[in-house]
Amino acid sequence: MPPALGAEETYYACSACHSIKLVVQQGLSRRSWEESLEWMVEEQEMEPLEPKELKLILDYLSKYYGPDRRARAAAMKKR
Repeated sequence: MPPALGAEETYYACSACHSIKLVVQQGLSRRSWEESLEWMVEEQEMEPLEPKELKLILDYLSKYYGPDRRARAAAMKKR
């Protein structure tokens, strides 16, 4: 996971229930990430996140694991 604001919170929120590899392969839009987290709270008994933490995690996921994640990763390797 790229070290950035929200990485630690994302890691601990997600890895509490499943492998972080499941997260990093997704490539979801911000709205889809939000829907996934809502589903986990409603259907999988995940503890609800505080609004501030939820925003931080959604910001991180949508920036680093959004639909364009592979293009961004390829560009970073070329540097």
